[in-house]
Amino acid sequence: MYCRLSLVTVTSLLLFFGCKTAKLPATKTLPTATLTEAGFLDCFTPGTSLNGQTVWCEASAVAFDGKNILIANDKDMPDGLSPVFMKPSTALGGSTKPPSYLTQPVFSAAHKYEDFAQTPDRRFVLLTTAFDRVKPGSSDWDGYNTILYWRTGDEQHPHVLAPDDTSRTSMGYRQQLAKVLANNEFPGGMPYFKVEGLAATDRQLLFGIREVGKDYKDFSYQAQIVSVSYRVDKTGDGERMRLENDWKVINDFVIAKADTTLPQPLGLSSLEYDPARQLVWMLTSQEVDNKLDTFIWAAPLSDVYAGKPFSLIRDSQGKPLHTIGHKAEDLTVLPNNQLLLIADDDRVPTTIGTRTRQPNQAAYMILTLH
Repeated sequence: MYCRLSLVTVTSLLLFFGCKTAKLPATKTLPTATLTEAGFLDCFTPGTSLNGQTVWCEASAVAFDGKNILIANDKDMPDGLSPVFMKPSTALGGSTKPPSYLTQPVFSAAHKYEDFAQTPDRRFVLLTTAFDRVKPGSSDWDGYNTILYWRTGDEQHPHVLAPDDTSRTSMGYRQQLAKVLANNEFPGGMPYFKVEGLAATDRQLLFGIREVGKDYKDFSYQAQIVSVSYRVDKTGDGERMRLENDWKVINDFVIAKADTTLPQPLGLSSLEYDPARQLVWMLTSQEVDNKLDTFIWAAPLSDVYAGKPFSLIRDSQGKPLHTIGHKAEDLTVLPNNQLLLIADDDRVPTTIGTRTRQPNQAAYMILTLH
């Protein structure tokens, strides 16, 4: 199901107004954007269920690999389907053709996907889970701690990012993340954290941290960015990515200090490195009592590494731009100065124009940069 909206209609959904610069060097004025398309995409057949319960499409990750749009649902799927699937970029919302599901066992073995990333040379696509749970004394929840990667266009042969070639999850990196997120309250390592962002520069992966705290009930919202260097090694069966041991918090962005007028709480929900503009895009979202909203930010990559704050993308009147009524959880850069946002609206029957989201659908928005 799909709907292309007029500017009059979409301004009530998402207030994006064009200003005057595009694709300038990172030291210049940040780009602004206009919402040029919005709709619902079908993730699977209506009525799909798992264990007797209706499955909702809670799309949390999106990437454009140069040909297809890759999408990941943060919920498990029935046998024969997959939480990770592809749609042609030319038929995102308007086609009745079902998506192509990535059914290799490794895709279903991981749980709660949160963000895609691509290396700047477009050689590799990565996909991370939330890293938000473990079960002491058991490996039952290890799949929530997984980073997958594959050569662009070869999604049929994914690998698990791990210190070795035999691990089925990325649990080998969990301790490093916990340790680097240690603070005065938890000096030995953060007991609970949630990864919702992943971006790749030419040498490092950047993890966006949304939550930290004692456990999933006792935490604070964050917008921290952790960096770690990676390399690509030649192996007997191709190439493997490896992480170095230089984990570091490079940016601890305090959203409330950046703009005291924004609703709270807000937490990081996506990171994306834009090599053409040398910008890091960040989404921050709110989900309180079915109130959904998202704000979009950007910063030059050099400023991110220097620990400087992100800047809100604003309209022509200087007001913050936000996705009123939708919780955008990832974005990807498209050709022709466009960004694609995918929304995880949980189980809320959100609307676009006169249409109401169905359980098998996810909302998306395309922004044109100026």
